[in-house]
Amino acid sequence: MRIILVSHGKLALGMKDTLQLIVGPRNDVTAYEAYEDGKGDKFIGQIKKLVSENANEKFVVITDVLGGSVNNEMTSLLKENRNIYLITGMNLPLVITLATKTGEVNSEFIGSVVREGQKGVININQMMNEVASEDSDEL
Repeated sequence: MRIILVSHGKLALGMKDTLQLIVGPRNDVTAYEAYEDGKGDKFIGQIKKLVSENANEKFVVITDVLGGSVNNEMTSLLKENRNIYLITGMNLPLVITLATKTGEVNSEFIGSVVREGQKGVININQMMNEVASEDSDEL
């Protein structure tokens, strides 16, 4: 499995950098910045080439936001490439889970990765209020 991170601006590059800080260097993770420094949509051709040159491998592409131009471009790749799984809503827990999880890459595998990534989004104020409420109930 190869992981491709793609975002508007430098989010994907920062995500890869942070991932490697936590789990160490990774040759199976590639990051692309879209529409930055006049690069336009050059990332699309680079990803198409990478996927076509490695047709026997599975790719998991993570984009930043549903409905954004980056995600829309990557969605168009799904029609031509059966070896791509696409996830949107990039966050660090999601990327770490994907990079460290083992198993056969299929829809069930991707679903479990997405669920773990969703667990990383927490309203801390609400959590603290619930803990405080539980503590006062114990008194």
